[in-house]
Amino acid sequence: MFFYVQMGQEEISASGTSYLNRTEAANVEKIVTTFLKSGVVPSQIGVITPYEGQRAYIVNYMSRNGALRQQLYKEIEVASVDSFQGREKDYIILSCVRSNEHQGIGFLNDPRRLNVALTRARYGIVILGNPKVLSKQPLWNGLLTHYKEH
Repeated sequence: MFFYVQMGQEEISASGTSYLNRTEAANVEKIVTTFLKSGVVPSQIGVITPYEGQRAYIVNYMSRNGALRQQLYKEIEVASVDSFQGREKDYIILSCVRSNEHQGIGFLNDPRRLNVALTRARYGIVILGNPKVLSKQPLWNGLLTHYKEH
């Protein structure tokens, strides 16, 4: 488990009904590229996010800006937390998206979604998020405290 401290800004997606975080998406691509360069194959990697706006942005960002062959990024499954329920990948990258001081963490506040997000990886999970924002919710605060202490 690895928590990647991310202070990017959230914004409302083009649909007006979802959120995205461009900085997190860029860092997802960097992490995916690192996995691929180390010999992990695309089918072993999953990217999970609670927001459709972020899911779509990550897919587009990786296909446009990925450092390796585009086809490799197209083979990476990028999906919502809910659609990953009941399935696993060897490595999961969780993009939390939310990064505001006042509006809360939305879907990430749901313990069932958090459980699904944290239990989809067989070997390792990388979480990208803003710890200052996430720690305001008790479950996330417990998780972040655990990361900090271990």
